[in-house]
Amino acid sequence: MTRLSTNGAWLLAQRVLAIGVLLAVWQVIVAAGLVPSMVPGVGAVAAAAVASLVNPVFWQALGGTLLAALAGWLIATVAGVVLGLLIGSIRFLDRSTSILIDFGRSFPVLALMPVVIMLLGSNTRMEIVVVALSALWPILIQTTYGARRQEAAVADTVAVFRIPPLLRFRRVLLPGALPFIATGVRISSAISILVAVGVEVISQAPGIGRQITLMQQNASWDLAFAYLLFTGFVGWTLAVLLHKVEARALTWKRQIDD
Repeated sequence: MTRLSTNGAWLLAQRVLAIGVLLAVWQVIVAAGLVPSMVPGVGAVAAAAVASLVNPVFWQALGGTLLAALAGWLIATVAGVVLGLLIGSIRFLDRSTSILIDFGRSFPVLALMPVVIMLLGSNTRMEIVVVALSALWPILIQTTYGARRQEAAVADTVAVFRIPPLLRFRRVLLPGALPFIATGVRISSAISILVAVGVEVISQAPGIGRQITLMQQNASWDLAFAYLLFTGFVGWTLAVLLHKVEARALTWKRQIDD
């Protein structure tokens, strides 16, 4: 226990040191005039971030972004897991849809924004649709791979004992695919936040992205950078929470790997 605590403290110290070095380099570059004058220093961004915490407009914008990002992410999760399990477990679907999946994951979803805006308007519903389309592919691909990937001994056992399809799904297919599903869900969570902000910047839908654009137009660069940092912090927090949930829910996998 003591050794684990020491290792954890040392890891935390290393991470804090890395952040401190990065901030120091940022401040030195700004002070030396190596970047455009509109780039604020660390102190200005920190002050703007603190001021944002007591600004209702910031919280309203953050709430709008999180609503769209999480709603689109949940839709993508449900659709990606269901379709991935079906495609990965049925050989015919796996072969026939492979070219469609490869095309879909390579297609720039943001290029569809003009069409989606024309159909739905520049609003939260449009943003949810774009986020869902963007976050779908990592979950779908990971789930398909997890459902497809079964050890030969397990597949032979299922065939020999003629295990019913429902029992096979519950005891073999789903547990084997869960680690891959968790990875896809975690990757797509970060994508959903980034896409939501990007959509708001381009379409001016309500949210953090629109506030960043307004701050840039008003030459309030310290606030624009503060909002960007808050966006990164939200994405990082969501990834950490999902990692902890994954570690707790898939304890059996960690024990097998160890």
